[in-house]
Amino acid sequence: MNLRKPVAGLFPLVLLLAQCVLAQSVSKADFADEIRRIEQFVEAQMKRDGSVGLSIGFSKDGFVWTKGFGYADFENKTAATADSSYRMASVTKPMTAVGILKLVEQGKIDLDAEVQAYVPYFPKKKYPVTVRQLLGHIGGISHYRNYLVEGRIKEPKTTREAIAIFEEFDLIAEPGTRYSYSSYGFNLLGAVIEGASGKSYGEYMKENIWGPLGMKATRLDDPLEIIPNRVRGYQLVNGKLKNSEFVDISSRFAGGGTRSTVGDMLRFSEGLRNGEILKQENVIEMWTSQVTKVGRDIGYGYGWGTNTANGRFVVGHGGAQQETKTYLLTVPKKNFSAAVAINFEPANPSAYVQQVFEIVLGEPWSIQYYAPEPSENAWLEGLDGGFDFGMRYFDQHGRAMSEDAHDLAKAFEYLNSIESTDPDVIRHALGDGRHPVTGSPLVKVISHMASTMARMKGGDLGDYYKKGVPALLDDYSVIASEAGLPARVRLSEDLRKKASKWALDWRRTSRELETGFSVDEDTDLDKISAKLRSTFKGASVYPDLIPDFDRLIRSRVEKGDVPGALKAGKAAVDLYPLSAETNGLYGILLVITGHEEEGVSLLKKSAGINPNGPAGRRGLNAVAYDLASVGRPEAGLRLLLTAVKMYPDEANLFDSVGDFYNRMGDKAKAIEFYEKALAIDDKYPAAENAKKILADLKRGQ
Repeated sequence: MNLRKPVAGLFPLVLLLAQCVLAQSVSKADFADEIRRIEQFVEAQMKRDGSVGLSIGFSKDGFVWTKGFGYADFENKTAATADSSYRMASVTKPMTAVGILKLVEQGKIDLDAEVQAYVPYFPKKKYPVTVRQLLGHIGGISHYRNYLVEGRIKEPKTTREAIAIFEEFDLIAEPGTRYSYSSYGFNLLGAVIEGASGKSYGEYMKENIWGPLGMKATRLDDPLEIIPNRVRGYQLVNGKLKNSEFVDISSRFAGGGTRSTVGDMLRFSEGLRNGEILKQENVIEMWTSQVTKVGRDIGYGYGWGTNTANGRFVVGHGGAQQETKTYLLTVPKKNFSAAVAINFEPANPSAYVQQVFEIVLGEPWSIQYYAPEPSENAWLEGLDGGFDFGMRYFDQHGRAMSEDAHDLAKAFEYLNSIESTDPDVIRHALGDGRHPVTGSPLVKVISHMASTMARMKGGDLGDYYKKGVPALLDDYSVIASEAGLPARVRLSEDLRKKASKWALDWRRTSRELETGFSVDEDTDLDKISAKLRSTFKGASVYPDLIPDFDRLIRSRVEKGDVPGALKAGKAAVDLYPLSAETNGLYGILLVITGHEEEGVSLLKKSAGINPNGPAGRRGLNAVAYDLASVGRPEAGLRLLLTAVKMYPDEANLFDSVGDFYNRMGDKAKAIEFYEKALAIDDKYPAAENAKKILADLKRGQ
């Protein structure tokens, strides 16, 4: 980390003056239309997902807007406001990371020191674990092993007691070799803060981070304290609204134990952007993805996800636990942040933040492409990933990753040498091309194209954040030809022709769907399907509307309109036959409505396309529990019984079947499936809990 001392006080002063100018020049009137549209979206989305209450806001160029919707306390009809206080859950992790870096700047922490330098009571492991590795979830520290026990602690825990929960767990991987999200790793960082500062985590954060940034409502949660504007949390149980389960979150202190407001969330991100709490070079490093030992970009820096919004560099973090869902997003180069906190556990906070991003910045969060020809679908999928990485690099650093002629020639050669028509080979090659393990050739190519087009357009790349990779590839090819750029920095003729065709077809098909088109509850499915078939006919690429169909299908299922859901599922598969999502979702629908043979065929097709998708082991398990949460446990059980046939070696699926039978009162069947789960693997993550349940069930016979 670069800790060179800047000219004392100069940079923060410049930023403060700039913010004052911006604040004076930007007012609510400038965002009146955007605020109206956000309010309309929030009200509609809350109806769709059943949210009880939330607070949401954004900051842009010094202007800040926050507002509450629905209820902070449903029973007493207390309205949610901009000042409502929510559990932050894992949005605590970015705060902890900033606390660590502040101690680095104070000379009290070395990021590459072993954790025992600051937490001597933490047992040595097979491999050394460093502070830097913990910040990026590559330290090998386990996450929750048995959430039914570790995630439901009712009594308060001290730091020492919180660390004791996991201190004897073995490492799950050699540090630096694998990204594995770990709240326990951040609890360990909280202990590092205490060891290095000589203060409790809460005291240190209040004095050094929350206080200086004006985050007056941010604190560690405490169920006994009187906390102004504290919201109540809610969950769904068998489709009915219930209070959230009480859990004391002091055991999650530095990984998810804080409480705050949306206003404070925005103050936190603004303070980092403006250099108020950390030196800018350290903020940049914090917001840069770490890399594994084998050269894989993990998409996570120090306590922040280093993400992309269709090539725009963004950082953020979400949170989820009993009582709450949260999300904080910041877009550094656009002086923009958005935040939401919701007191309804099943809600999707990212949907709100992404919509605020699109409304305020006027750019799509993502562009979804679909190509009906398998190899071209693989090309577009891979190139879109490269576009995200390359444009993100240019947006973050303001330059290409490399302008060395020899290096660029090698990068273009890597891309142009992919000649296979096998979709898996194409995806693998393009995927590897995003990472340092191959020298990041795809990032170098795309960021070079972005740099070239920025020079040609006077620095403005806004069109490409809206139009995506086909337009960038096609426009660069035209410019390269007109400017007579050397062949070593041009696309191959085959790829140039593909790009030209994709750009033309994308402009036509996306333009035809721009005005007055939607797939929602009011959709005439026959009419819409006919329009889409006509629009997409003969196109090499067209818009992926799968998420729209997904929402429509789920909405119809929740409302009991099974025939309507099946009709929408069939339409989606007809339009997008290569999609793991459409095949998986329609397959699930067929299974739970009694058409198992046809459904299993589609589920296997889906799993073949994407083993980690909706028809994967975890995907089917998650959908089954989703069905139970909306009052359809029988449908969830039917799906799980199909899942164990598809994956007879997956102990957790048999455990879930046992859980469903137990909840539904069939003790004999519950015992049968818990025993099957343990026979497959007596050490699967929930095995100990299964043994306890099994013993209780047998005693009750």
